[in-house]
Amino acid sequence: MSTSTIRATPRVGATLPIIAALATAYLAAVLWLTVRPLPWVTETNETPLGVLNPAAWLDTAAWVDGPSAEIVANVVMFLPAGVFSALLLRGGMRVLAPLALTVFIEVVQIPLESRISHPRDLVANALGAMLGLAAVAVARWMSRRLRQEPASTRV
Repeated sequence: MSTSTIRATPRVGATLPIIAALATAYLAAVLWLTVRPLPWVTETNETPLGVLNPAAWLDTAAWVDGPSAEIVANVVMFLPAGVFSALLLRGGMRVLAPLALTVFIEVVQIPLESRISHPRDLVANALGAMLGLAAVAVARWMSRRLRQEPASTRV
């Protein structure tokens, strides 16, 4: 392999600072969207102590009455958390970090008058993060398969 070929091939480690910067910007945006006090007070139907109250987890009406668009938005908002976690962290921290983030957000929302801490949000956020982790795992698996497969058998 010539020197020019080696230089033209990007190093995987060279993208790490870019991914870390994007992850930091994403984290700042999520925290701004989820824990800043809103200029208006929403009508809350929150169970006292939110996700920390077992009654909030057992209230079946709260699980089925919530707006589905909000649930989908929470899942989508946390997909990048799983992706960034998979790209930047190793081992069990890949799973633990995005789960800790959603627990942190839901607990911080408890005393905020304009926010609602609810188990439904925690579960939707966690689902989004796990789907992001799974997407990276599938992409890595497919990448390895393509590298191992002879070029003549590719479609």
